[in-house]
Amino acid sequence: MSEGNSAPNETARIEAFSDGVFAIAITLLILEIRVPPQTAEGVLRDALLGLWPSYLAFLASFMTIGVMWLNHHRLFILINKKDDGLIALNLLLLLGITWLPFPTALLAEHLLGPHVDEQAAAVVYAGSFFAISVVFNVMWRYAVRVKIVNDDLNVAAITKQYAFGPIMYALLVGIAFFSAEWCLVLSALYALYFALPPSLWNRNTHTVGG
Repeated sequence: MSEGNSAPNETARIEAFSDGVFAIAITLLILEIRVPPQTAEGVLRDALLGLWPSYLAFLASFMTIGVMWLNHHRLFILINKKDDGLIALNLLLLLGITWLPFPTALLAEHLLGPHVDEQAAAVVYAGSFFAISVVFNVMWRYAVRVKIVNDDLNVAAITKQYAFGPIMYALLVGIAFFSAEWCLVLSALYALYFALPPSLWNRNTHTVGG
């Protein structure tokens, strides 16, 4: 293949490796939901219902990691080249992704525990998403700054959408101090926000500008 033909696939190895990490992280979430042990007859239904904190934490984290993968895919549709800085920032992002099954299990375990433990677990959970949102912003802005993205209307739209990420997750950390349950619910709602197509921000810009 010529250099011109190979250029569009320059980030293919980054994407393939990243997809594998996302897949493993999202799969590990379900492993934290433990099958209730066999005890007395007729208690399995109550034991399954008692696992609702694990179900809620699993759902919220599954949605969030899934949307992170969706956004990673969106970014690398536009990023057409790689350099050492991009690779390093992408690895830092993947470090955060691989960490997420732990705070998910931590929060599920302590959701119904003493408030001080529940609070600590929720802060670790929300703080993990805050850190990842910062890395997402830094990686995207780096790619734009060094001009390794396609010239596309979605570039400005993604930048605008992502700018709210650290603010929203910083707010989530604050909420975690008061309610772990609301922390989980809001993290799932945040995932829906970041699942929205960037074209919506282009449409808003055109509307405001006339």
